[in-house]
Amino acid sequence: KLRRVKQFMEWCAQGSETYPQRHALFVQQAERVEAEIARLQKSLDMIRFKCWYYEQAMRDGSEDRVHAMLPDQLPPDIQPIYDHAHET
Repeated sequence: KLRRVKQFMEWCAQGSETYPQRHALFVQQAERVEAEIARLQKSLDMIRFKCWYYEQAMRDGSEDRVHAMLPDQLPPDIQPIYDHAHET
C-alpha cells in the first residue's frame, strides 16, 4: 500500500499527463473494495441465516422442523439470505 501511495504522489507531482494512471489506480481500488464488500455481505448473510435458524430451534426445542425446510422450503424473507450465503 505504501508503494501505491508513493507512486500516486509521484504521479501528482508529474502533473495532468498522469491523470489516466491516477484514474486507473482508483478504478482498481474500487474493484477491490467492491469484491471485499461482496465477500463480507455473503458472510453477513450466513450469520443472519444462522441467527434465524437457532432462534427457530430454540423456539421449537429442536432443529428438526427448521432442518426439514432446507435447502429450498424456507420462509420468503429467509430463502434469499440462505441462497446467497450458500452460493459457490
